[in-house]
Amino acid sequence: MVYEYQALTRKGSKVSDLIDAPSELSAKQKLKSKGLYVVRIARHEGISKDKETSKNGSINRLFTKAQEYFSLKLSSKQIGIFSRQLSTLLNAGMPLLVAMTDIIDQIENKHFKRIIVDIKEKLEEGSSLSNCLARHSNVFSDMYINMVRVGENMGSLDQVIERLAELQEKKNVLKSKVQSALYYPAFLSLFAFAVIIFLMVSAVPALARIFADMGRELPLPTKIVLWVSGLLTNLYFTVPFITAIIVIIYMLNRYIKTPEGKKKADELKLKLPVIRTFYKKIIILNFTQNMGILLNNRVDILKSFEIVKKIVRNIIIEKQIEEVAKKVKEGSSVSNALSKSEFLPKLVLGMINAGESSDQLDAMLIKIGNVYETEMDMTLSGLTSLIEPVIILFLGVVMALIIVSVLLPIFEMNLMV
Repeated sequence: MVYEYQALTRKGSKVSDLIDAPSELSAKQKLKSKGLYVVRIARHEGISKDKETSKNGSINRLFTKAQEYFSLKLSSKQIGIFSRQLSTLLNAGMPLLVAMTDIIDQIENKHFKRIIVDIKEKLEEGSSLSNCLARHSNVFSDMYINMVRVGENMGSLDQVIERLAELQEKKNVLKSKVQSALYYPAFLSLFAFAVIIFLMVSAVPALARIFADMGRELPLPTKIVLWVSGLLTNLYFTVPFITAIIVIIYMLNRYIKTPEGKKKADELKLKLPVIRTFYKKIIILNFTQNMGILLNNRVDILKSFEIVKKIVRNIIIEKQIEEVAKKVKEGSSVSNALSKSEFLPKLVLGMINAGESSDQLDAMLIKIGNVYETEMDMTLSGLTSLIEPVIILFLGVVMALIIVSVLLPIFEMNLMV
């Protein structure tokens, strides 16, 4: 059984968490052995939406929901760790319920821990693991749930979980590479913007007063810099300007969430000169790798198309995959059906055709995914090495223009002396 507790540490700080134990007394003893003094303990009642909505008023409820949302959004790493731990314990011959109990104590993310506790409780009631995971489809993907269901039906759950752990780890590595490739350029851009704003708001206005006292005609570049500086320091301009930007971003965000807006945004991603090559590679990687793994784990081909369609997360490509699935259902081969679509290059289509002809479509798709994974690494390295000097050059040029514009009147004054 799972108990929810509040306790005090030896230093007097409050902690609240979940603990798995056969009885309340065992739970208290377990907490005492950890150096915790129990204040309140009660049996965990599972995840209940009704209970959530009646809790503590609207502000606290909103804060709790937001905290849970962001915590679960960042839980992809937790899913990878959970899958790896579960596959290791199952491969060692440990029963599923015992394995889940051992894993619960090691989970640090409080919200993810509640989900795993809920899954364990439903398993104890007799539900299958796939059905328990389906209760939390906002955390576990359709692909994850369907592969677990196939593993249960075929009696190879340990192997399927191990494959899912590998897949999740690869996904997390790719995600971290993309983030690390973007973090430094983003930091440089923010730093450059902050330096420019500081110069325009702090340094330039002080020099503007000196130029005004000189009473001389200023060069055009200096006038432009002083005009921009005047706008930025004028609250009657900056406040409405910042408000307008916030409103525009908010309206754009709302528009993108509409079907029409999402379609336009997805079309734009496929057409933008710099982004489109990288974005198309991500789509091909997601399609081939996930499709190959699903087929390799004996998931029905039409069901595989349905799952992969959701993974690519692009309405344009989703419709093309739907058309491919229809043609396959009508009796067409996978390679012929895909050849009518536009998102796969001819080289990939040729490899798929070869894999299908040799009855090794799943292995070929996984191989294509691995090739594109390597290509993604190279593309990310190239983009990072290209973006950094561009940002540094931009910062240097802008700062040089500001400095030269400010120094021009001083040079002219020295020449006249």
